[in-house]
Amino acid sequence: MNSMKMLVKREYWENKGGILWAQVIVGAFYALMLVAGITIAMFTVKHGDGMNFNGVSVHDLSSQMTAENKHDMAQGLAATYLPSVAPLLMVLAFVVFFYSLSSLYDDRKDKSILFWKSMPVSDTQTVLSKLFTILVVTPVVPLIIGFFIFIIFFCTVAICAQILGVNLAGPALGMSDLYLLPLQVLACLPIYILWAFPSVAWFMMVSAWAPRFPILWAVGIPVIIGVLISFAAGVTGLDIPYQWYWENIVGRLFGGFVPGVWLAFFDVTSIVGTRSHEPSGGEILQASWAILGYSKVWIAAGLGCAMTYAAIRLRRYRDDG
Repeated sequence: MNSMKMLVKREYWENKGGILWAQVIVGAFYALMLVAGITIAMFTVKHGDGMNFNGVSVHDLSSQMTAENKHDMAQGLAATYLPSVAPLLMVLAFVVFFYSLSSLYDDRKDKSILFWKSMPVSDTQTVLSKLFTILVVTPVVPLIIGFFIFIIFFCTVAICAQILGVNLAGPALGMSDLYLLPLQVLACLPIYILWAFPSVAWFMMVSAWAPRFPILWAVGIPVIIGVLISFAAGVTGLDIPYQWYWENIVGRLFGGFVPGVWLAFFDVTSIVGTRSHEPSGGEILQASWAILGYSKVWIAAGLGCAMTYAAIRLRRYRDDG
């Protein structure tokens, strides 16, 4: 247990730039843009030409807004955690992609694998510590940073609305979405771990084996196979399921890094429904956990276990860099 804890700490400190600082930089820039945009809009309404509200140019929203308008705005303000964290989740996809790709290759490239093999740490522990850091530690960081952006976003909108004569903070603080949405997004983390696992395992396996340029092997092999299958189907006229391959192998492989993409791969309309409004956080959470009822999720997880085992074996014997 102590060895695993030490290895996870090592992974974090060696990859702190991608795990933490990339998220901090993007989050800080995003928060700055939000604050600047909202503040400029408020000053424009207050001291400029006003805002066109129901065909009337107004400088004080309180005189024009109905109780229903205020409720809708407060509800939207309470649900701003999702837009607050969304850009960070896109960054997460890139971080996990490149972290997985370099996780075992860099040890061979800089010969540090020789040092770690001299330590009382097994290849299994090393690979599993990297897998744990990629799938568990890395996704938690944007959720935490996104929460701070959410607070900044909420406070900025509430203050600017108050300056314009509308009290949104009070009603928003009484709405359940304000407190539940961060928890609902966090509750989707196990689904992301299971969803990303096969993709991460494939990239780690290639990273443990590739002689050079692992990205060419990890991306090129499935894409070239897909091109060959599509070409064979076109030339021979046979009913080769190349579309299935592109969707369920290539699309699944690269889509595995992106949070929330699993909703596009499964028929979850029975959970989310076909309502005209945007699905709520609770509906998204229900739909996310509903994918566990599909066998191909568990088949992919089984393949992920096999590729993880292959990565461990490859690291054991391929230390030539």
